[in-house]
This record gives sequence, structure tokens and C-alpha cells, in this order.
Amino acid sequence: MKTSIDKKPTRTLTAADRCDRCSARALVETALPQGGSLLLGAYHFEQVEVGLIAVGATILVDERRR
Repeated sequence: MKTSIDKKPTRTLTAADRCDRCSARALVETALPQGGSLLLGAYHFEQVEVGLIAVGATILVDERRR
């Protein structure tokens, strides 16, 4: 999966950023090539990571190791 070109993310995720699947706190934000983005918690990101790679998504913010 591609990561953002910038070494620093354009923003940090806050407690208000929630997973699009389960409403847990989001730790990863991805941009989809067809437009839009997904906010995902660590659990759901790991479940869909392979699919996101397949469609060419880009990681904008990854705070899983924070």
C-alpha cells in the first residue's frame, strides 16, 4: 500500500475521528483512488488491508504505533 509522500501526516487523528465500521477511535485514514477516504480502527484496518492494497488506496495517517 502506498503511504503519503510527506514524512509527517497532514493532520493527526483526534478522539472525534471514529472508525467507519464500528465507531471505535480511528487510528488509520486512507484515501481511495476513486475518491473519498476511510477512517478505520486497528482491528478493521487489518481486516481490510489486503483489499485496500488491491484497489490502490493510500495511507494518509497511521497512528497504530503511537
